[in-house]
Amino acid sequence: MKRYPIRLGSIDEVTAFVKAVNQYDCDMDLCKGSVIIDAKSFLGLMTICPDADLELIIHNNDHKEILDTLSDFLLDQKTA
Repeated sequence: MKRYPIRLGSIDEVTAFVKAVNQYDCDMDLCKGSVIIDAKSFLGLMTICPDADLELIIHNNDHKEILDTLSDFLLDQKTA
């Protein structure tokens, strides 16, 4: 499990993000403060987004391909 800061700034970005993470079989969550939601849930993301700084939690040991796919949303790409 590893955590990465991301930012989703619009509904279009939320839609693109959900579409991207749903390509992968591993579990992913998003945190905002004490709230944790399934990163693959569009409705869940709409409850805390858009225009939010979030923390992506990837429950998988192989992050490289996922991070490449989500590079437009990552705040700090040096964490890979």
